[in-house]
Amino acid sequence: MTPSIQIIYASQSGRNQAIAGHLQAQLASQAQTLVTEVSQADAFDLPANDAVIVVSYTFHDGDLPDEAQDFFADLKEVDLARTKFAVLGSSSKKHIHFGRAVDYLTIQLNASNGEQVADSVKIDQDPDDADWARVDQLAKRVLASLAE
Repeated sequence: MTPSIQIIYASQSGRNQAIAGHLQAQLASQAQTLVTEVSQADAFDLPANDAVIVVSYTFHDGDLPDEAQDFFADLKEVDLARTKFAVLGSSSKKHIHFGRAVDYLTIQLNASNGEQVADSVKIDQDPDDADWARVDQLAKRVLASLAE
């Protein structure tokens, strides 16, 4: 049976949308993928997926994006038992709290009983070749976890 992976992203500059698209391209040959902008995502639907990957920027100096607030609040009410997940996102090291939204989302997905299957990835602004390699590694870890 083909596993299902939902990729949810928040993107202001287009960077994280590009990362979500890259992930979809990496995963599509081995999984059914659905890419959803975070304001259109329903946290209560997440357990229907085999895995979820959340891609988010950090707003200002450490906040979740405005468009992710409702999704994040709903995550507190969802039981993600058996749902595998990974989190990543582009931010700026110029900010005091580089990539803090990635941390917030990782903490909440763990608190919601999700199973983290890859280390969170923080990217400084536009991804370079090393960053794309880390994104690809995250995708491979998610796929490997679904084969276990």
